[in-house]
Amino acid sequence: MRVFRVLVVDDEAPARAKVRRLLTADARFTAVGEATDGTEALARIEALRPDLVVLDVQMPGLTGFEVLEALGPEACPAVIFSTAYERFALQAFEAHAADYLLKP
Repeated sequence: MRVFRVLVVDDEAPARAKVRRLLTADARFTAVGEATDGTEALARIEALRPDLVVLDVQMPGLTGFEVLEALGPEACPAVIFSTAYERFALQAFEAHAADYLLKP
């Protein structure tokens, strides 16, 4: 069975912890790291080369969309956007997100 390496990016510690808990419940995923803002996300993506990034939309510094733009399509892993706002859903799928999760 393939195990997907996941980077969790969110400026809120409780949100990162919740995603990590969900990932540990499924043997197909392993969290390889965390980032707390867009700038850190870029560095972690380059260093860790995850298969999947769970990416918050609104963060200090760069937004999730700006992170994707900075990476470019060739260097971008699969992305699941995670946000408390429905209004970003269309933009997320236009950016080729694999999925879009609303935070409670």
